[in-house]
Amino acid sequence: MPKPVSKPASPSHAGPQVPVDRRFGYRFNRIADALAQQTLLYSRREFGLNLAEHRIVAVLSQSDALSIREIAEHTQLDKAHATRALTDLIDRGLATRVVDAQDRRLRVVRLTPAGRSIADATGPFIRERQERLEGCVSAADFRVFDEVLALMTAEAERMLAEEMNKGQERHSARG
Repeated sequence: MPKPVSKPASPSHAGPQVPVDRRFGYRFNRIADALAQQTLLYSRREFGLNLAEHRIVAVLSQSDALSIREIAEHTQLDKAHATRALTDLIDRGLATRVVDAQDRRLRVVRLTPAGRSIADATGPFIRERQERLEGCVSAADFRVFDEVLALMTAEAERMLAEEMNKGQERHSARG
């Protein structure tokens, strides 16, 4: 019986694979997961908030009012998840939904005084965590890291746009 013919590896696939624990997505995700879990534990214990609610309170504390679409974008939640969390915050009196003064067709969300109080109370937790993470490297190393992170973020966003374009090109080639 003849042996199956294997295709030679293309240049983009040649060479050893990058181990999972060295891949940027995996490493960044581990950091993000640890920080998210820490935030959840803190927010649940201190304020009875879940992670989505905490993110929404944090984002709203940085703005006078935002639409649900803007909240979803800034919190990286899908619109349905953001809407459910917002409903809970509104029911608890931590946020309110009002008609936008500039565009009467649009509803925007604001923190109530109780919601703003929670946002203000999280300040020391957020500052201490930021200082602790920044403090585990020298100031010079952190400046370099910050610059590298900005470059990698921009490159990752370009890669995402390219991949999205590939999907659109394939879709329109079939149609």
